[in-house]
Amino acid sequence: MRYEISPLIIFTIFSILAIIIAFGSFSMALVGINVALWIYFAITVKIVKSLEISSTVFPSRVFTDDEVMCETKIKNVSKYPLSKVEVQDLSSDGYIFSGSREISNSISSGHTIALSYVMKFRTRGEHKFYGINVHVESALKLFSIERKIDTERKILVFPKILPIDKLKTTLIDPISGKKTDFRILEDSSHIVGIREYAGEPFQRIHWKASAHTGDLLVKEYEYTGSSKIRMYVDYNLPKEIYARNVWSNMRKDYEEYASMAASGIVKYLYEQGMLITLKVLGDKLYIVDQMTKDYIPYLDALAMAKGTDDPSDGLLLQTQIMGDLFSMSRTTTVIIISMYLTDEVIPKLLTVRSRIARLMVFVIPYGFRMPYDKKYDTYSVLPREVQRLRDQSAILVENNVMIHVMMDNESFDEVMRRYDKTMEIL
Repeated sequence: MRYEISPLIIFTIFSILAIIIAFGSFSMALVGINVALWIYFAITVKIVKSLEISSTVFPSRVFTDDEVMCETKIKNVSKYPLSKVEVQDLSSDGYIFSGSREISNSISSGHTIALSYVMKFRTRGEHKFYGINVHVESALKLFSIERKIDTERKILVFPKILPIDKLKTTLIDPISGKKTDFRILEDSSHIVGIREYAGEPFQRIHWKASAHTGDLLVKEYEYTGSSKIRMYVDYNLPKEIYARNVWSNMRKDYEEYASMAASGIVKYLYEQGMLITLKVLGDKLYIVDQMTKDYIPYLDALAMAKGTDDPSDGLLLQTQIMGDLFSMSRTTTVIIISMYLTDEVIPKLLTVRSRIARLMVFVIPYGFRMPYDKKYDTYSVLPREVQRLRDQSAILVENNVMIHVMMDNESFDEVMRRYDKTMEIL
């Protein structure tokens, strides 16, 4: 606790001088008042020390912009009343949605006062509360007492989950020169959707839907097999990148977009029964294996990881993918989300592609458009090195390596549909 008693000390000195200079009833009254004030101060200190303070937040895990209920209770367990107390909840770095985190009131003996408010958080991550501050001041402002209580309160905020319409993964590696019987991989009794005809066998055509639309449409069946997914989400700034101060500021927004996209992909693949191994590269390495019972541990890793501008060699994307190279096979799909790819990474990605079924890389320097937002014109200018990567990506796609530099007015679904059509043409 902290005390501010300078005015009370000055008043005490004045009382002593009054007795020395002019001893009488007035000076004795001043001394009496002074003694009473010191007794009042001692009692107030004892009351403030004995205050029972509890604070709760609910729920402890939320998504961005979800409501968090915060409540703090202060109970006076002493036998003396507290005439006026100011309580301030030094809450986390979210924003107040409703209510107030400050209260000023008196507390009678055995009674409780409470403050409550609702918070929301715009960014993912672990948000900690700073504590509760209790401030008591005497009526004449001759002294004040301040007590700060540290509380173990924290909120884990998940990123928003990006809605993913479709994300194709290769289930098996077809045998060269032989026709693959797709019925091994698909359940023809369970139709999950329809799409445009692209050279499939005639028995897959949905004649009724085609008659309604005037275009040939084919049935899409539920898969009976599953792919192995290795997913890398890189929150860090590559060491070779130019203009690091500029990219460092951009990286903070990128982390939010990358976590949203990764959460959507994980949820979609998990619901399809895929086995996912996730690695999140931040200030340390977060790994979630394929044996989880739900996708919440994946969201935990994506929420808690924090990127860094100066990653160690072990936290570089190329280090991780090359270290996992021999655990990949022809039934593996690799998905990478990064802010930027350096020239050193591209050859390593091509090496990875030679061992696996499918490689998808999303480069997100400026974020992306949510699928439910209307498309708009963009005036963003890509840095020269990123534009060069964007130009090279067309050649890489022709070699069945999807590396797409996303603009801020593109959505993930648009990118995937465009890539699938390109693969059908090739």
